[in-house]
Amino acid sequence: MGWGGGYTAGMSEIDERLAAFCTAGGHDGVVLRRRGNMSWAGGGSDFHCDTASSLGIATLVWTPGRKVCWTDTIESPRLTAEEPLTREGWEVEALPWWEADTRLASLLASGRYATDWPVDPLYECRASLTAAEVDRARSLGRETAGVVERIMREDVKLGMTEFHLGGAVAGWLRDRGIFAHVVLVAADDRIAAYRHPIPTAKPIERTAMVAVCAQRRGLIVSLTRLVHFGATLPEDLSRRHAAVIGVDRALHGTTRVGRRWCDALADGVRAYAAGGYPDEWTKHHQGGPMGYECRDFKATPTETRAVKPRQLVGWNPTVSGTKSEDTILTGTDASAGVEVMTPAGDWPTEGGRPAILCRKA
Repeated sequence: MGWGGGYTAGMSEIDERLAAFCTAGGHDGVVLRRRGNMSWAGGGSDFHCDTASSLGIATLVWTPGRKVCWTDTIESPRLTAEEPLTREGWEVEALPWWEADTRLASLLASGRYATDWPVDPLYECRASLTAAEVDRARSLGRETAGVVERIMREDVKLGMTEFHLGGAVAGWLRDRGIFAHVVLVAADDRIAAYRHPIPTAKPIERTAMVAVCAQRRGLIVSLTRLVHFGATLPEDLSRRHAAVIGVDRALHGTTRVGRRWCDALADGVRAYAAGGYPDEWTKHHQGGPMGYECRDFKATPTETRAVKPRQLVGWNPTVSGTKSEDTILTGTDASAGVEVMTPAGDWPTEGGRPAILCRKA
């Protein structure tokens, strides 16, 4: 297989980033195996079959002269016919399924190729979204928020199990071509007991929380919403949610291009203390940058990398019994604020952040 010639579609912004990455690292090209990176480089193409696997059903080989999707004869017809891959300048080369791995090993031995598996070096390349990616993320965020909020506003009933609620969320998202990578559902005391409450058969008695990480065409957004059956919130829950909203608002306000993640986290930690819950930040991670992963990495007290322009961010502060979470997009420079990509629609807000919806029993 030769690697001469050029791209029929021209050099895209993502191609230019990969070219710069190869030049800086002295690489002949890049071999992509992770589904997130493959969707990023492939214009939002979907490379999944087994949702439990981080690896795609193909291998993308990018060089300055040629872009080839190596796959087998099982996957090539759908990739060619239904995905934007070829429109992005990728050639699809189908191999017999029993030869694909051997041919790939031969290619890697013939040059100096960077690869994203098992260690992914491409975070810096994909962190800032292109204009087309921003449009896709906005659409995904609005639709995901709309699905979750409608279900919580109209469909949840007392006695419904966490399994039923989680299934409804996942099903209605799939109806819009959205995969629910993460669906956390907790009823009543499980909200305070567990920070990552996977659904169970427990029925809802008074309060329910749903948290999702939703993916379409590679990009991911996350959000959390809570509903309480009763005219007003219990005083303790109201106080806790007001505190977590204060933290979330502080984190949104401090997320500016060029700011170090450790410094942004420190502002959130101070907001926890100001709200009366100084130790709650230690009980769960607070989030961090995202895009083609649920979180590219978590903001920690020692994370000195900086916030990028046009970057998706998911902060998810918690105070035992409640949580506040949406996906935001950073601005183009340090002076710009953030845009909420999962906006609350017909949903109550408090201090600019989603409140807990109170419903009649």
